[in-house]
Amino acid sequence: MDFKPFQINIAMLGTNPLNNEAMFAELLDVLESYPEFAPSFWSLQERGKLPYNRDEIIEKISGVEFGNYAHVYLKRSKAAKYVGYIDVAPRQFIKFGFDPKLNSKHYPTLFEFTDKLVQIFKPDVASIHIDPPLPVYPWKTALEAVTAQVAYSSYLAPVDYFKVGPKGLAIRTYFGPHYVKQFGQALLMSTPSTQTTLQPWGGVRLDLSETPWTLTEHELVEHWQTAMAHLRPAKVFAEVEVYQNRMFKYTKAENCTIGGLNYV
Repeated sequence: MDFKPFQINIAMLGTNPLNNEAMFAELLDVLESYPEFAPSFWSLQERGKLPYNRDEIIEKISGVEFGNYAHVYLKRSKAAKYVGYIDVAPRQFIKFGFDPKLNSKHYPTLFEFTDKLVQIFKPDVASIHIDPPLPVYPWKTALEAVTAQVAYSSYLAPVDYFKVGPKGLAIRTYFGPHYVKQFGQALLMSTPSTQTTLQPWGGVRLDLSETPWTLTEHELVEHWQTAMAHLRPAKVFAEVEVYQNRMFKYTKAENCTIGGLNYV
């Protein structure tokens, strides 16, 4: 990459209940299996900082009933630093925000780490994205506007997702069976400027290159535009309008049925 990242995020939303003790234990197994990503602290509060203890965490989440709110925060205080957030109920959301100063030597392992979490959670939609610095608005060129759109559309968060659905591709994007059916597997697998991979759990993974963590900023934008032009006609990604060259307005597309609202 020829840029210093603005942010590095892993995010996934799904229908599989995260108060499942066995599944949560598998997720923690993945975290613990990577020394560079093993948590230092945990808490049920954003500002909490208890020494990491998997038994205490699993005890807490196994007692959460659907409809009740429960969030587990996981933090790492040394490289590679991150804050993790798991919405156990009711929205089944996993997010890890890594320090953007993360040494690039960790990038391949970070993508492998994400892949293992996804294989366990089997989300409706998931992504890992390394953001270039955001252009200062109002955007002065078409390239700046597209660069900003890549950042906004790749960001996956419940506050937007449950209103408008998925907004676009990230450097690596996963679609579970819920969205594979809506896009059509053939359409997803034929996406140009991507490396597409069928997943054993019925999903499809789209990378904007064979090694997405090596993309230059220009390649990232170019590959994203080409891939999005191929997928937009399916009318599953949220429709977007540019407002005063400084923000985007998204609306749910006509063929999109938003996933992740209920248990399977």
